[in-house]
Amino acid sequence: MRYWKTPEMISLIIVLALIGALFAANAFFSPLVLIIVSVAVFLGAAAVLIRVFLHLAQLSAERMLAMKEQDALIQFLGDAVIVYDPDFKVVTFNKAAENLFQVSATEVINTRFDPGMAKSPRYRILVQTLFPSLAPSLNQLSDSGAWPQIVDITLESPHLDFHTTLNQLRDENGEITGFVKIVHDQSREKGLLQAKSDFIGVAAHQLRTPLTALHWAMENIVKYSANDKNINPIAVEALTVSERAVKITNDLLDVSKIEEGKFGYTLQSTNILEFVSGIVKEMKTLADQYGIALEVFAPHETIPPIMIDQNRVGSVIFNLIDNAIRYNIKHGKVSVAIELDALKPFVRISIIDTGVGIPPDDLKRLFQKLYRGSNVAQMEPNGSGLGLYIAKNIVRRHGGEIGVNSELNRGSTFWFTLPTDEKLIPKREVAEGAF
Repeated sequence: MRYWKTPEMISLIIVLALIGALFAANAFFSPLVLIIVSVAVFLGAAAVLIRVFLHLAQLSAERMLAMKEQDALIQFLGDAVIVYDPDFKVVTFNKAAENLFQVSATEVINTRFDPGMAKSPRYRILVQTLFPSLAPSLNQLSDSGAWPQIVDITLESPHLDFHTTLNQLRDENGEITGFVKIVHDQSREKGLLQAKSDFIGVAAHQLRTPLTALHWAMENIVKYSANDKNINPIAVEALTVSERAVKITNDLLDVSKIEEGKFGYTLQSTNILEFVSGIVKEMKTLADQYGIALEVFAPHETIPPIMIDQNRVGSVIFNLIDNAIRYNIKHGKVSVAIELDALKPFVRISIIDTGVGIPPDDLKRLFQKLYRGSNVAQMEPNGSGLGLYIAKNIVRRHGGEIGVNSELNRGSTFWFTLPTDEKLIPKREVAEGAF
């Protein structure tokens, strides 16, 4: 009975009433047999129509309920949701969108927006969000032509940082009926992270000058106290501490630059085999100090010159070999292998050691900022936990990937790839987050 007042059932009653009236009018002029047949047909048709219209009423009620639930969900989402048709006429504008853009839903719903409306101070932020190319700054995070389209935009006056996700709405035939854009306001969280990053960057920058001077002084003290058995050991230890402090400070500055997208890269054509072999040769002295055998395995095929920033990639290779030597076993071995990927235009560089390995629980977090494996932290408690994070960002900036395979107490293989095709190198540096 709850469906009798729905539009579908009201339409049914009207249709049945008209048919009934027509039947009653014809009953005066038709023979008895035709009247009986007409009654039977009328009752049968009425039963079918009632069944069909009742089903339509049920579907309509369920659809209305679903729409109400969907609308309630959209209205109370924390992120702004804007739905518009292919002509940019807004059909949905939730409460979060009202608060973010400072315009009411009744004001914008059924309004067709175009880029020219960005001149209006009232609609400028909304229009720049709908048309990201009008924003002062944008960063396309998704591939061109891929859906959903994910874009970070930065607006001015006031300064706002939005993370936007745009997706298509399609009907059952696959035709585009509209678009839904979800806007996450990350201005406050970015501001806090930027303030924290700025503080660390300024502090590290201010520390670097006195630490460099201290390091220089300790080098001289070690040099001139070489024959003094009382002072020299203390000076050597102090020099080691100052070297570690300078390295940590430089790492902090590098991370700060990475997260601002200002690390800076200068790419040049490089013979990767000669380049890696040169670094390995430089590290022979450290390997000998630890009693570690260090060798390079050259590829069977010729590797074409590749475009890299030699200083940045060199620091990655140096850091990985340095770790492989320091966290190895006595009389262990470190192998550096270079090979071409058989399926993709990449060269793969692997640093294989016979060291302590990495616990399985640590592997997933190893390239995170300030994280160190639990076992190596016990062996060498003074590391910063920034080296692998920096290495990951350098490799990704070159268009490659970095990873590790390890077995506890059996050794580890750190590997990374670099593209041999210059087109695969990202065109610009992108900020990577914040402290």
